[in-house]
Amino acid sequence: MPRLSINASYKSAIDNLNVINRYLIKSKGLQSDMQGFVAEILMLRLFGILETCMLEVSIRIACGVPYRNGMSSHPIVLCTSKAEAMEKFHTEGRSKRINYLQFSNVHNISNAIKYVIDTSEPLRIKLSRYGNEFEEMRKIRNHIAHHTQSTLSDYKQVIRTRYGANLKIKPGAFLISTKREPRALIETYYQTVKIIIDDVTNG
Repeated sequence: MPRLSINASYKSAIDNLNVINRYLIKSKGLQSDMQGFVAEILMLRLFGILETCMLEVSIRIACGVPYRNGMSSHPIVLCTSKAEAMEKFHTEGRSKRINYLQFSNVHNISNAIKYVIDTSEPLRIKLSRYGNEFEEMRKIRNHIAHHTQSTLSDYKQVIRTRYGANLKIKPGAFLISTKREPRALIETYYQTVKIIIDDVTNG
């Protein structure tokens, strides 16, 4: 079995982000409605890359794997395998096993790993800086994916925060619009995800 590495998880995430960027560039030649459609698909993929990377890095920190800069990790409970780390996330310190762990925002990640990885760990310190950005992207992603009344309410909250008004705008148009932002939000979110992954994995 290959040795666990945060560098490998980082490289995989960056490779996937580079694919997103290529599609972002290509989509600019499309009509606006198609640009919006592509932006929604890319937003789903973008957030998926972020979630997957945060899960993979958390597992590796639980196994004592060093960060990309060589800094050692010091989990509360040192695990010997990916499977053990996941099991500890589900059971360690809990009166009842949690069957479903979420890595969809900073709060959920902290809840998933809190009994295995301490708050003093660089992973958790770095993540705490991006709570607002993570949550905003989650709300947009959820509305694109599920389109329920609940996700619509959260999505509208993002619009109010961004624009200061209750504008009626579909997610695709919201992601590609440059009327109120210096650049399209899908590009901003791409850069944000890249920054989070770089910072959190570096130690």
